Amino acid sequence: MTRIIPRLVIGLTAVHFAVALIASSTYGDVARDGFWNAVPGRPQREYEMWFFLAGFGLLALGTMSQRIVRETGRLPAQLGWYLLAIGLPLQILYPVSGAPGLIVLGVLALVTARRDSAGSAERG
Repeated sequence: MTRIIPRLVIGLTAVHFAVALIASSTYGDVARDGFWNAVPGRPQREYEMWFFLAGFGLLALGTMSQRIVRETGRLPAQLGWYLLAIGLPLQILYPVSGAPGLIVLGVLALVTARRDSAGSAERG
């Protein structure tokens, strides 16, 4: 699971980006308006732009945890806490979202990180 969880986070990011690009009507309008200052004051555009940009934060969590796993052989517990910190409020505030995926991955990351930590303590 240690190597799989970062890949699952990156996979969830890919789904996030796909939903952002497929379900959006904003990006074409922003391009037609010339990009510069084309979002402020337009709630739908703001929502869709923040949704899209949030994917980069998720991508960062996945790729950085993947690198940490490669270098240390352990999954950082922070990944699980960050995913829960994003997923739990999102589930409450916006129940029809990808929050369950974040919550499940967060719990799996915490369980895996704890097992990694226990395993390294036994070896040490």
